[in-house]
Amino acid sequence: MLPVVHQLVGGTLIIAGLIILPLPIPLGLVMLVVGLALLAPYIPAMQRLIRKMRHKWPNLDQSLRQYRHHFPTIIKKTIDRTHPTVPAE
Repeated sequence: MLPVVHQLVGGTLIIAGLIILPLPIPLGLVMLVVGLALLAPYIPAMQRLIRKMRHKWPNLDQSLRQYRHHFPTIIKKTIDRTHPTVPAE
């Protein structure tokens, strides 16, 4: 049941984030990031996207590794799976 809730909430946050992204307040960007984080454990295409982003932006990769211990277990697993040097599943 929890994966379904994660996917519904994640999809809703991504859609809402895209709608309010043009506003001057960066709330849309925050919503997009949270939505991606909720969808990433369940959608391989999202994992590939995050892996490419981490490869392209080393500071993002470093921050994810640095703060990994603060996240819930499902997000920790996603951070491990999307490390740029780990082969795709």
